[in-house]
Amino acid sequence: MTTDLKSIGLDFPRWQDAVEAAIATDKLAVTGEVRDGQLIQYSDASGARIIILAVEPFATFAGFESTAQVFGHLSMINDVLALVEIVDAFGHKLTEVTLNLAQGPLLADAPAQQWQQLHIAALAVDYQLYNSAADYTSATGEISTAKIHSPGADIIAAGSGAEVPDASVDFLGRVIQSDYRVNELTGQRFIHVVLDSVVSLDVCLPDAESLPAKDSILSGRGVLTGSVIIASGCGGSGGCGCGHGGCGGH
Repeated sequence: MTTDLKSIGLDFPRWQDAVEAAIATDKLAVTGEVRDGQLIQYSDASGARIIILAVEPFATFAGFESTAQVFGHLSMINDVLALVEIVDAFGHKLTEVTLNLAQGPLLADAPAQQWQQLHIAALAVDYQLYNSAADYTSATGEISTAKIHSPGADIIAAGSGAEVPDASVDFLGRVIQSDYRVNELTGQRFIHVVLDSVVSLDVCLPDAESLPAKDSILSGRGVLTGSVIIASGCGGSGGCGCGHGGCGGH
């Protein structure tokens, strides 16, 4: 099973099963035209998403309609994976990550996109909770409770070509709030967390008996996903029809 799907209530034996179930709902939306094909998205009321690139190289990947927003300079590595330098309001680099971008196929042939506003979320495949920052420090010996580490960004920075980057992420932060979500497609429950980390980050976790408490420390790894927040007036059949070179351009 693809474990990042479980974190958004899509616990299917195979990715193909999840895609077929989404298609059967007749709730798919075309978000753009790509090389004589289409980029299609299933958006669940819970916030869970399935993105389907219905043209070569063909791809399906998960996403989430997050609340966390960041600014960043992004460039596409391939049709799905983006490299994003996340910056503060003054342009200072906070961190650099690779993530699966919902509009990635629409931007694959576009130049780098500067000052994009993005939603980001981590779909957890493994995690650990600590009751407090003191408990985390006692258990790990680490003082800082904020980390977003992207192995894919490290691989790209190294430039060796010996490894292939992906959207994996290691995250650590303080829980601001948490709530249960129920995936409309499956009826399965999952947990949505807003995390105070290097930047604000939404994290989706598989269902559990209790929610992470406020101010507890959440550490884990997963798949980082994102979407460009389209500026008012953008859109059309291309999905990214205004701004300077793409979605939500500034």
